Amino acid sequence: MNKTIKILIGLFALSFIIALPTYAQTPSDIREININVDTVIASGFTQPVQVTHAGDNSQRLFVVEQTGLIKIIHPDRSITTFLNIDPRVLSGGERGLLGLAFHPQYAANGYFYLDYTDNDGNTTISRFQVSTNPNIADENSEQILFKINQPYSNHNGGQLLFGPDGYLYIGMGDGGSGGDPQNNAQNLNTPLGKLLRIDVNQGVLYAIPPSNPYINTPGADPRIWAWGLRNPWRFSFDRLTGDLYIGDVGQNSWEEIDFLPNGTPGGTNFGWRCMEGTHSYNTDPPCDSPSYLATLTAPITEYDHTVGRSITGGFVYRGSLNPGLQGLYFFADYVNGKIFSLQNNNGNWIQTLELSPGFLISAFGEDENGELYVVDYSGSIRQLSGESLSPPNLDESSISVDKQQADPDEVLTFTINITNSGVALNSTAILVNPIPEKLDYLPGTMIATSGTINDSQPTQLTWSGSIGQESTVPIQYQARIKTNAGGSIVNLITISGSEFSTVQDHSVTSVPRPVFNSTPNDFILPGTQPLLQESLIDSVDCQTCHSSPIYDLWRGSMMSQAGRDPLTWAAIYNANAYVPNSGEYCLRCHTPNGWYGGRSNPSDGSTLTSQDIRNGVSCQLCHRMVDVIASASDEASTIDEQIRNNLENTPPTDHRGSAMIIIDQLDRRRGPFNLPDDFSYHTAYQTDFLSQRMNAWKEASLCGSCHNVDNPLLSWDVGRNQYWPNTMDAPASDFSKGALFPIERTFDEWAASDFADHGVVSAPFGYGLPDQTVRSCQDCHMQRTSGYAAQSAFNPPYRNCQNGECIAEHSFFGANSWVPQLLLNPNWRLSALSDENALNNTITGANNFVKKSATLDVTVEDGIGNKTARVTVTNLTGHKLPTGYPEGRRIWINIVAKDHAGNILYESGKYDWNNHTLIEDADLKVYEAKQGLTAELSQSIGLTSGPTFHFILNNTILKDNRIPPKGVTQAEYAAIGLNPVGAVYADNQNWDITEYDLPADTESVIVRLYYQVASKEYIDFLENYGGYDGVVLKSLWEETPADPILMNIRFSPQFDSRLPIIFKN
Repeated sequence: MNKTIKILIGLFALSFIIALPTYAQTPSDIREININVDTVIASGFTQPVQVTHAGDNSQRLFVVEQTGLIKIIHPDRSITTFLNIDPRVLSGGERGLLGLAFHPQYAANGYFYLDYTDNDGNTTISRFQVSTNPNIADENSEQILFKINQPYSNHNGGQLLFGPDGYLYIGMGDGGSGGDPQNNAQNLNTPLGKLLRIDVNQGVLYAIPPSNPYINTPGADPRIWAWGLRNPWRFSFDRLTGDLYIGDVGQNSWEEIDFLPNGTPGGTNFGWRCMEGTHSYNTDPPCDSPSYLATLTAPITEYDHTVGRSITGGFVYRGSLNPGLQGLYFFADYVNGKIFSLQNNNGNWIQTLELSPGFLISAFGEDENGELYVVDYSGSIRQLSGESLSPPNLDESSISVDKQQADPDEVLTFTINITNSGVALNSTAILVNPIPEKLDYLPGTMIATSGTINDSQPTQLTWSGSIGQESTVPIQYQARIKTNAGGSIVNLITISGSEFSTVQDHSVTSVPRPVFNSTPNDFILPGTQPLLQESLIDSVDCQTCHSSPIYDLWRGSMMSQAGRDPLTWAAIYNANAYVPNSGEYCLRCHTPNGWYGGRSNPSDGSTLTSQDIRNGVSCQLCHRMVDVIASASDEASTIDEQIRNNLENTPPTDHRGSAMIIIDQLDRRRGPFNLPDDFSYHTAYQTDFLSQRMNAWKEASLCGSCHNVDNPLLSWDVGRNQYWPNTMDAPASDFSKGALFPIERTFDEWAASDFADHGVVSAPFGYGLPDQTVRSCQDCHMQRTSGYAAQSAFNPPYRNCQNGECIAEHSFFGANSWVPQLLLNPNWRLSALSDENALNNTITGANNFVKKSATLDVTVEDGIGNKTARVTVTNLTGHKLPTGYPEGRRIWINIVAKDHAGNILYESGKYDWNNHTLIEDADLKVYEAKQGLTAELSQSIGLTSGPTFHFILNNTILKDNRIPPKGVTQAEYAAIGLNPVGAVYADNQNWDITEYDLPADTESVIVRLYYQVASKEYIDFLENYGGYDGVVLKSLWEETPADPILMNIRFSPQFDSRLPIIFKN
């Protein structure tokens, strides 16, 4: 019977849809336009959610920040604060200061209205007044019109707008959670899920307009004008026609634009939760009634969640600067950063994707003249522009080279196109092109179609001239690669002039040509392959329910920022240069959303989307991951077994790593807990693989998916007794443990330790654990201080520290506090300025975290004619110290001996803080791993043997004196190929002792333990071999060098009473 009812409902819903206005996405009569949002009007805002004007002819723009501030962009582009009510606002997720509307007579009465979430979580509608200073509001003038209780933290609506009738319209969401569990949107007794309308010119603070549709309906809220809305995130009136457009955020499948022509009486029901867009969503009464469904008004356009996931309503363009845009309604998708236009073509609503700028679009806004602006939630306000004759613009100018790979002594041909996409240039443009040191310019080869060239200085070429409207001046020249050149040849041009902004571009050639003829087939590994049936979703979608602390902490982590790391991108260029297509291997772990979406080829990452980059190691990568080894007790065991059986190539069960990952093709999520059956937003299966302190091996093996890294190009060759390149254009034949060259072995280091066997009591890392016993990777790297699984509205079992064991937070603190600093530099092309607070939290957390990693002790004994200092470093972590990717990471001992007068008699491990280098000395003790090339392989590929930073080529471990974790035996290390090289550690030894001979007159000794995440030598290598990103990385280093962190300090004799003591040298 139930099945029959559902079919009937579907038929009724279908007839309902057919009877409504139609829309199209790709009609033949579409009006073609070109838009851009390149012009940044102002930036530096914190979570802006609205831009509007006061209608007072001041030409000011007002920007609403979600945290509780309103700022003014003045006509001269300066920014001042208009109002700060931060202490009154509960901000985070979908809460905060959400809406601002100026009274139509603001110039006379100074009134403006706000919609914000108060500290109790209620929606508050208030009136404020400007002070005697027109640029400062009176924060004490607040008059609260009313408050609306919010049962959950999301779906708060937030838009306020005066309509053409002079009434104030207020958009209210359905109260939140998912699926409207209280059916608020279809209940006239509550304001939730409605568009309200009030008259602020009558009554004490407001009155009900007499034409409101339910003013005389018993029990109904008289403020209601329209209903059936889920979360109207931005609505607007066409300033010419008075028509109303509403962007209503969908549930799991559809986003929609609702429409009311001017003059439509109140009482329109837009259908939620009976309908999601034009599709049946809920069939509970009254949504099971055909007659009721017939009263609903469908959207004029919709799109599904393959296109976007959270609609942002916009405005109809009525400005004068872009006549080609007249009458078009512009809206966007917040999550996917897409801008659409909508036009009415003889009753057919035509939706067109116009632009994909990629940033988070939280709102649109109008100025007094009808020009449109786009709000970038990351902090900027941009102007929406169409085709017009812009000022001279040379931004499209470029340099290219005929060879991306070449050998020494080859000739390169460079082509420079100086392109003006605006009106004619009246003044002179100047091109400056310093010739890279690795090239010799070939005199007389520089030519240009116009302007003046100057190649009298072979180390710097110049050109000057003017350029006509929409025209290009091509320039060519040739240069020869020097005989001894190697690495990246980065050729940078600069074009400057008085009428346009300075433009730079570059070309890159790698020398020598690749040493292997590798193809994408060489980097096929077992596990789930790209092009999932349901894509990994953007992690922004998870922010709704898990904003604090899970999403906010993850946002600042190196997991989240894995796709932005400048060292990674420089290393990817180097890898591709020597081994074509190898960069794709790196993208598996660093940008999995892009990799599983089939966007990792070409392997330089050029086809990845901004969302791919922003997601890094995304939420769904872990929470849709399936264990290679079955767990009978898992809730998803049956599903996971089917997934494993459907794989063409299952990962080995004896070895974890190298992103040999199994991902559920469908959006079925897994975690340490299940969710109640009535939770409608997504599934959640409780599994051992994503458990919390149920099975340490299972938990940690998830981390091992990316924290064991093998080189799929190099397999163990028994005959040569070394790792050797595979046959090209085919995957490796064996992926089991030890079969491929180990680049990183963090997981296996842990697996051989006492942490994996039975756990280790650890006060430094066990904080928040019931017994302070650390077992899995997560026990250390996912703190348990606040421990909320989700915001309270989405946490029905109230899992937190007060109601059971603290939930593991997603901070993922490690030892890297340097790269987060680089990501806050605007000169890096993938900077994360909008994540500043989260990144600063990670910087602080990582600095504190690394200091817990080791203890340091020193004793000094008298000898014959000298003294002996014995320094002990003990590893407290569950892996080698240091661990991870070996390039440039190191820990060292700095010991200073002084006489009674404080004069330095001896020092080892001295760091040059001016040049940022570690000074070599005979007694220097550095804990590190160094990889390199054997003589046989180096001869085969034409490179020098010995230590190198070419991680994709290295086939031998030359040094590994890193300190093992507690509990490791030599037999265990030998079994997994992790024996120390250049050091000897006994069974269960997790410490190292170093002795130093000191002068006999030594009176005091200071010992420091330093950690450095990246040495200058490695940065210099990436500058030389890492393409343009390597060059930029070096400039970032020069601004913010990766100087070492002081992990620990000890004195002999002890200075117990002298605190604090601050040392640098």
